[in-house]
Amino acid sequence: MSLQNFSVTKEILKFEGNDPTSYWRRFSMLLALSVVVATMGLIRDSEAVVIAAMLMAPMMTPILGIAAAVTVGRIRRAFVLVIVVLAAAGLSTLQAWFVIFAVDVPNGIHLPAQVLARTDPGLEDLFIALAAGVAGAYVQINKAEVSLLPGAAIGVSLVPPLASAGILLYFDDYTFAYEALVLFTTNFGAIILAASVVYLLSGAKTVFYSSQRRVQFTSGILSVVLFMGILLVQLGHATYTRYQKQEAEVQISDAIAEWAGEHPIEIVRIDVEPQQKIAEVWLIVDLPIEASYRVGSVAELLPPGIRREEIRDVIFDNIGHEYSVAVRYQTRIAGLFLYGTEKALPVPAGSSVLRDR
Repeated sequence: MSLQNFSVTKEILKFEGNDPTSYWRRFSMLLALSVVVATMGLIRDSEAVVIAAMLMAPMMTPILGIAAAVTVGRIRRAFVLVIVVLAAAGLSTLQAWFVIFAVDVPNGIHLPAQVLARTDPGLEDLFIALAAGVAGAYVQINKAEVSLLPGAAIGVSLVPPLASAGILLYFDDYTFAYEALVLFTTNFGAIILAASVVYLLSGAKTVFYSSQRRVQFTSGILSVVLFMGILLVQLGHATYTRYQKQEAEVQISDAIAEWAGEHPIEIVRIDVEPQQKIAEVWLIVDLPIEASYRVGSVAELLPPGIRREEIRDVIFDNIGHEYSVAVRYQTRIAGLFLYGTEKALPVPAGSSVLRDR
């Protein structure tokens, strides 16, 4: 089995077949089409169209070829393929920029969720890419399981991050564009590392018949590990920052709920940036129906229960005094009316009128 799997690994290494020119022509056409589909799917916020672009993208094959080249100690071949893939990635980003320019998307529109989803890479994206790399290499060796290949293509996102980067560059959002490229780079490196391990375990180790080939393999695999180590530091930091953000937002939400008590307050949005030490809170505070007939400041109209402590102190006590906190709130008149009564009752907290009845 080991010799057979080794021959399969060599086939993956020579994926262009006997006519490299024809292969790279087809590769360029499919990649260009997938970038167009991905760009349109992203800007229209269509997940189905983005998935279609993932299935069309041909980039998985040369990346697996890099892994095969590293595994059998063909460093020159691996280096050439890395240059080709990175050049294709750069051209794909520029193509996405040009597509947005050509269709004249208005500058300043709100970025769709599908674009923003590619701008926050973390450790979970690394694990997904590793798993997809294992699946892709396994399918290539065990061709009977070829039905799994579409799932691997969807699981690891190659073209959509590049298209997202092009869109973000068009809108001059360079920070998010960089994050999208980090996501592509993470997937790129993780596939190579995971696939190399699969090829080794499948019998490609039989290539180590010469010291020169062993040295080339060692230098290649160490380069991949070093590259992934650098990415791991950045992804780990991003994941920890996201955890801090989510924890602080939950703390603020719980503190506001405790501060409000039985009085209905709607939390519209909480946004915390731990690195910049900035917190923003959007609230809607209900006033009793009688407030519509009274003249006075908002502070005077608020129920005494939520005037005992200022909300800014509540927030500072939970996330720390080093933060700058922006609190935006508006008031609305609220009352619960029952048939046969003239007096309006207070609306239960959390808009739970139906549940309470």
